[in-house]
Amino acid sequence: MADPQHVDVHLPITLIARDPEKARRRAEEMLADTPDPGTRSVALRIMGMAQRESGETARAHRTLRQAAAVAVRAGLDEAAAHARASRLGLLALRGDGGIAGATLGRMAAGTPSTRVPTLVHQGVAAAQRGRFGMAITRFDAALAELGRAADTRMLPGLLTNRGLALMYSGCPAAAAEDLGRALELAEGQSLDCLRGVALQNLGCLATRRGDIATAVARFRAAAGLVPERRRVGLRLDHADALLAAGMFGEARRLLLGICPEGVSADEITTRLLRAKVHLSRDERDAARDQASRVRARCAPDSLWARLADQVMWSALRIPRPRPHPGRPEGPRPRPAGIPRPRPAPPGSGTRTTTPPPGGPGTRATAAPPSAGTALAIARCVSSAPLGPLSPEVLAPRHTSALRAIAAGDHARARRELLRATEDGRPVAPAVRHLELLAHQRTHEREVAAAGARGALGEQDATAALEWVEYGRTLFSAPGRCRDPAWRGMLDRCRAAFARLRAGDDEASAEVRRIASLLGPAQWHSGCVAAGAGSGALGIVDRPSTPTPARGGASGPGASAAPGTFDTAELSERLGRCAFVCFTQPHGVPTAITVVDGRVAAHPLPPLPIIDDAVHRLNGLARMNARTDGSDMGASLSALAAEVERLLFAPLSGLPDDRPLVIAPAPFSQALPWGVLPSLRGREVSVVPSGRAWLACRRRARAVDRRAPRVLLAADGELGAAASEIHALHRRFPAADVFTGTDARVGAVLDRLVHADLAHIAAHGLMPAGAPMLSGLALADGPLFAYDLELLASVPALTVLSSCRVGATVASPAGVPIGFGTALLALGGATVVAGVLPVRDQGTPDAMTRFHQAIASGATPARAVADHLADTGFVCFGAG
Repeated sequence: MADPQHVDVHLPITLIARDPEKARRRAEEMLADTPDPGTRSVALRIMGMAQRESGETARAHRTLRQAAAVAVRAGLDEAAAHARASRLGLLALRGDGGIAGATLGRMAAGTPSTRVPTLVHQGVAAAQRGRFGMAITRFDAALAELGRAADTRMLPGLLTNRGLALMYSGCPAAAAEDLGRALELAEGQSLDCLRGVALQNLGCLATRRGDIATAVARFRAAAGLVPERRRVGLRLDHADALLAAGMFGEARRLLLGICPEGVSADEITTRLLRAKVHLSRDERDAARDQASRVRARCAPDSLWARLADQVMWSALRIPRPRPHPGRPEGPRPRPAGIPRPRPAPPGSGTRTTTPPPGGPGTRATAAPPSAGTALAIARCVSSAPLGPLSPEVLAPRHTSALRAIAAGDHARARRELLRATEDGRPVAPAVRHLELLAHQRTHEREVAAAGARGALGEQDATAALEWVEYGRTLFSAPGRCRDPAWRGMLDRCRAAFARLRAGDDEASAEVRRIASLLGPAQWHSGCVAAGAGSGALGIVDRPSTPTPARGGASGPGASAAPGTFDTAELSERLGRCAFVCFTQPHGVPTAITVVDGRVAAHPLPPLPIIDDAVHRLNGLARMNARTDGSDMGASLSALAAEVERLLFAPLSGLPDDRPLVIAPAPFSQALPWGVLPSLRGREVSVVPSGRAWLACRRRARAVDRRAPRVLLAADGELGAAASEIHALHRRFPAADVFTGTDARVGAVLDRLVHADLAHIAAHGLMPAGAPMLSGLALADGPLFAYDLELLASVPALTVLSSCRVGATVASPAGVPIGFGTALLALGGATVVAGVLPVRDQGTPDAMTRFHQAIASGATPARAVADHLADTGFVCFGAG
């Protein structure tokens, strides 16, 4: 029988930190040998701790109680104290422990060797309840005790917990130091499970610094090290990172199926994250319901309760969602049992270190909040990571900018936003994936919306346009994605689509599964620029040349700093063209025009009226395009006239004989502009923004149109497509041609990178809710918009003779995402694509006439207006 005095009471800590499942097997072996009471008590404690890590809470509680009883009967006070301390840790994980926890704490604290674990468990209990200041006090006391002890095996776990508490308390540098040291110690002692927990906490810290790629990489590494029970927390932390990146739909999918039990940090976190998802969807009542449940479970002074207050405040200020077009809006009763939100945003001690305008702690000299600034703050809550770190509900630069907007000083507001780059660090990861670029900068977008709304209220159309341009601009890192794992996911998704198209119904589930993974999978470190990600989400580029003063013209190759859009340059480059920017800052529809150097703002009818009319027009136009010889002409003309009345009749001073450059708002991004009465036969170029039009125009001027390198490709299943390509081949005999089984994705991409002009005729693919999966059906599967990101260059002019592939979806930043806009964002000058179903009859001839017009010197916009616009084709880009 072993000597009880030589039983290592710290052995369970080491084994569990290394591998809980192996620890369980070790405990079973120890118990099978009919050990002495001391060894049996330690083995039972190992078993109980392993059960706790596996989520077997009730069994773990019984086992740890048994471990203490065995030690007490044998007179082994130290072993009994350690069993009680472990049981205290189990109660801490469940939230508090109440009287039982307090009793166990007193009983365990009497033994010197249990003081450190007891203090750690008490700190964990405080952190579980959202009292991170109290948690740090307990962890500091444990560190002091540990400094007097010879055994430091508790140190890695203590630093891991203390680092997380410091992070939630707003001390990022100290948190990084503790967590980095904990990771180093865990690696040195081969404590794999604890290493996974440290990596997870470091991922949380990276999220709060805006480095989403590093956060996701940490979470993935931790997933292979921590036990299954802890992976719920990993999913929650991953969802928090996606919310911070503006990927609300992806975060919502990640939260599905998570149902933690009891009053635990996981349960509280789940409800807070769900509340933020509801806020992102303007679901006020659902957000308040989740927040009220958190408030009911947490002490009023806890961080969790204050975060819930923040959600309640935000929900109070976010307007109710508009009804679906055609559906009447009715009152929505407040669910019973939901407390009414407090009238002011949370003050210091919650997520904001700098109070928002008008919130508690605001100095009396600050400008009073406007409706726009309050709404901007409220809408930022959904994308602020849990905890008080940057980006806060608004970071200091955002808060300063909003105060300047409230005072009417828009120039100072933009300077405040740009001030964040003065330390030389990028404010956001310079990512290379368009979808990530379009989703991030959530807080920048809300500040820009507040700025535009304020400028419109002050009747300053120039400032309003500059704010709209600021909010729509995207900046990416140079180069293209080269991550092999990402490329492999695209190939698997393509193969699943090909099987589905071939009639394999079972492939549908595989398509949905892979599609749901593609968005978050873009956050891989290989596609983030070196040195990026150390700041909060926001603007990334700094000008390499001095920025021209407002009102001065810049050269064609000059690049303006973010937020300093030059309306004078746009006016000069427009010439005879008229620029119309449709916008809806905080749901207020407006058109801003630039004509002959004059900038003017024009209020539009209420957004629900516009939404309804555009929705009905698009639906009827699609039905008409699908039906040969239909009798919908009169109804379609009437609807087109109604939409024109809503969008263009308010635009006083807009000449009716000028070419138009249109930057649509979300309500108008999928419009077939050529069917509107006043736009029939008129040159129209559709662009994401004025800045994008200037960039596309510069690219178009750099292309030699006399001898372009041409790529022609057709889907083998479309006879009309093949005929179209063969007819064009006669016009371009030197073109690279791919038809039938030769029109494979790899072959087309290989030649696309070398082409100046590409014409592809194929079935269009437009999956709902996945604009970057839009594409063209080729012989071996779809060519996705995602695939374009793998190319070093794209054609200057691309013609997509495909159904609806020109339609786009508005990103959270208001920037359209889709196949055509991806081509423009990646360096293309002009894209001609349809937003309606394409009819086989007549389209090949129309396309031939289009290219003849181009060869004769017509601009793409002129050629579209003459030959394609009435069938739903749109000219995007330079025009």
